[in-house]
Amino acid sequence: MNELQLWWLLLLPVFFGVGWVAARIDMRQVVRASSRLPRIYLTGLNHLLHDELDQAIEAFLSAARENPATLELQLALAVLFRRRGEFDRAIRIHQELLAREDLSDDRRGEILAELALDYHKAGFFDRAEALYAALQQTERKHWALAQLLEIYQVEKDWRKCIEVASNLARDDSPVWRVRLIHYHCELAALALTAERWDEAERHLAQARALDRHAVRPILLEGEWHFLQGRFEAAFEEWLTLERIAVEHLPLATDRLMAVAERCGWQAKLLKRMRQWLHRYPQLDLVDRYVEFEARHGESALALRLLQWLLRQQPSLIVLDEYLLLVARHVDPAWLADVERVREVVHGYVQRLARYRCAQCGFKARRHLWRCPACGQWETFGPARVIEIDAIAGH
Repeated sequence: MNELQLWWLLLLPVFFGVGWVAARIDMRQVVRASSRLPRIYLTGLNHLLHDELDQAIEAFLSAARENPATLELQLALAVLFRRRGEFDRAIRIHQELLAREDLSDDRRGEILAELALDYHKAGFFDRAEALYAALQQTERKHWALAQLLEIYQVEKDWRKCIEVASNLARDDSPVWRVRLIHYHCELAALALTAERWDEAERHLAQARALDRHAVRPILLEGEWHFLQGRFEAAFEEWLTLERIAVEHLPLATDRLMAVAERCGWQAKLLKRMRQWLHRYPQLDLVDRYVEFEARHGESALALRLLQWLLRQQPSLIVLDEYLLLVARHVDPAWLADVERVREVVHGYVQRLARYRCAQCGFKARRHLWRCPACGQWETFGPARVIEIDAIAGH
């Protein structure tokens, strides 16, 4: 036992020596690696620490050129340039990288994809489209198709949108179904403008086949009947929104009013509008209703309905219309005061009542099916809103 303890005591210095040698070897490797690090890296880092971004980028770019092995650094720099809107610099880096002969197929595909994005974001759609087409022969096919779809949407080439989206829609995803519905609706709307009735009917049938309860095809199908003089069919088509999408009735009200006035159905429509406002108050129906009631019905009845709405659903939009009617019935001695108050309220409504994109918050004066800011479909609600924060800010 004593001999074993003695052997352990003799071996301890040996173990210590081995550990010391290993540590020295590691330290020498670190020192050698550090000595190979270009001084320009340290210069770039110093610029970054002093928030001198332009100088830092130039330093890192110089370092990347001096050391061509730093592929990742060059790719990161190009992405940074693209995000800052310096597309020409991003394009130049990616083109220089593609000229290298030591790239693997996967790396070359990655750089081609980045170059395609450079052209895309810079607005060179034809060049981007050519690269996306080439990438469809690689494992990045579906990514390239999705990028192509964005270009075709910007260019409003709805036929190509349908072709690409059909290739991407592998399942019954509601996202792709919504997009395809709107692509067909865009083509139907163009056909209606040109009075190509058969073409419009064909696209509307394809849109309705994707979703019988989709709102936009219903609105356009009513328009298809209306433009060909089938007013009763148009009227009934738009009224189907009562059953399947009552919140979208404000989008059809103007056309319903036009048909009612043309066909003498004012009383019929007024009865419906009163029912709508009682059963499911829609703020964007209020101004249409007041206008229509004032022309074809009883202003006093509209006044009572607005008083009820103010109690049920207080809103500047309702108050604006209420003050308009009050001004028509008030004692002349109070007319100037009422009109002054209405002018203030009306000013707020005109400035602040907006349709708002639920995806990105973009606001618009009219209802849009696709947000021009984020590019998403059906993100605008069917009614305008006035945000309290916006009022406080004014």
